[in-house]
Amino acid sequence: MRSSIGMILGIAGLCALADGSFAAEPTAAASAPATAAKPAENPPMVPPAAPGVFAMQKKGANGFHLVVTAHQFTSRSDIEKYLAYRAAELTLQQHGSWFSFVEARSKDSTVPVPKRDPAGLRYSFRMEYWRPVWRYKLAGDPAWKNWSPFTGAAFFADGKDPKTISDFEVSADITVRKNQMDDSDPLAFEAGAVSDLLINQVSPPA
Repeated sequence: MRSSIGMILGIAGLCALADGSFAAEPTAAASAPATAAKPAENPPMVPPAAPGVFAMQKKGANGFHLVVTAHQFTSRSDIEKYLAYRAAELTLQQHGSWFSFVEARSKDSTVPVPKRDPAGLRYSFRMEYWRPVWRYKLAGDPAWKNWSPFTGAAFFADGKDPKTISDFEVSADITVRKNQMDDSDPLAFEAGAVSDLLINQVSPPA
């Protein structure tokens, strides 16, 4: 009799354990961690420009005309550095290693042409020779005004605050190079060095 009662109690206990294990399964499944979301890709260090801000036009086999067009003037240095950064990036995209800056001189240019300097600074450290030309409009004035760094005239010599500029265009011509760099030429820029120098300093104008 006792053995029968023990057998019945044992079977009942096994059933209870089985019921408990089946009941626990959904809870374990529910508490399982969700599949980790794929981490977002790192955004570019220099944000992409809005449509119409940067444009380039091919000129000849290896030449490019670059233009930055925007409305919110910050500073001449900031905007010219952004154009230089785009010149370096374009050179790398074209599988070039360096580019030469083609000065936009005219008959009224008075600033001396830079001379070759075998002992001068190299690569990204000659940014004073990156001198694009400007044209701009002032608020309330529909006429474009031109400025060249080669005439000797001060930038924005209109007697007004540059913050009154409502539209501007900054342009430069470059030639992409793939052969050995001419490091005696002050107008020669190593694309990788220029990009590394400016990548933490620039953002596209608006």
